[in-house]
Parts: sequence; structure tokens; C-alpha cells
Amino acid sequence: MTSSGYTLTDCRKCRLWTGRAKIVNGTGPRNARIVFVGEAPGRDEDLTGEPFVGRAGRILNEALEEAGVDRGAVYITNLVRCRPPENRRPRQDELSACAGHLRRELAPMDPVVICAMGQTVARSLFGITKKMADVTGKELPLEMGARRFRGMIAYHPAACLYRRTNMDSFKSTVRKSLGMAGMV
Repeated sequence: MTSSGYTLTDCRKCRLWTGRAKIVNGTGPRNARIVFVGEAPGRDEDLTGEPFVGRAGRILNEALEEAGVDRGAVYITNLVRCRPPENRRPRQDELSACAGHLRRELAPMDPVVICAMGQTVARSLFGITKKMADVTGKELPLEMGARRFRGMIAYHPAACLYRRTNMDSFKSTVRKSLGMAGMV
């Protein structure tokens, strides 16, 4: 997989570095029209150093495939680069420590759409505090510094593992996001 050009090789800004196997940088083409942002690496991602390669990644891959888009055409990353213990949600200080990494990662890129996958990402990028059921599939403007993007909020693919009823909404939101990016 290619990357945006920003590769983090070492970081000790928060406590998460003590338990990581690998830093998980984003993957995908630098000229990707869409960026999917997840919360944090899981066990499989921590071991391989690539985002969304475990069970949640298979759900994302399936949604992309059903929309007719190759995973290699999109950029995939996370808010946090290191796996939180026992797959807990990242804490605010951990999110803050990694925030600069996401900005630097996206700086050389010019995506049309950024799709926030999950409640933690929606809160972090958009300031959303509503229930996911109320905001998933919604397009919102997203500002990161002086840059503006079309933003979309989706369930996290892992939420589809625990609540299968989220699957149709997730796949529909992925397709809608890809459509906004002019890919389907």
C-alpha cells in the first residue's frame, strides 16, 4: 500500500506506545478522492502495522467491493496510531496527542470527502455528541485548519459486528461517500 508521504516511525507522546507492536500509519494513494478515518488500530492492525485489516476491515472491504471500488483507490487511516489496551476507546489525551499526526498526514493530500467512521471520530472531527443513529449517513462540512472538506459520518465497521442491523446503514453511507467523491 502507498501512503500520503507522512509516515510516523516513533512516538511517545502518550501512554499507548508502551503496549504497541507497531505504529499504524494510513494507507492508500496520495491522490485519493476520499479518506476513511477510523478510531484506532485493533489487534490485527497492531500486529501488521496496517489499518483495517482485521474483522472490521473485512466489512469495510466488503462495502467498497459492493460499491465497485477497489480498496487501493481510497485512503484509510485512524485518529490514533497505536492500539489502546483491550480495544478500549482512545482517551481524550491520547486523541489530542495524535491529532497533529492526522493533520500532517492529510496536509499533502487533497481529498474531496472525509468519512468519519464511528462516534469517537464524529466527535473528534465534527464535535458531534448526538447518537450515531441520528447522524450516520449525514453530510456535514468539515474544516481542518484553513482547509474545507465534504464530511460524512458512518457507523464504525466494528459496530456492524456487534449490531448486524447497522450493516445496511454502513454500506449505504460508504456508497454515498464514494458518490460524493465522484467514485461511483
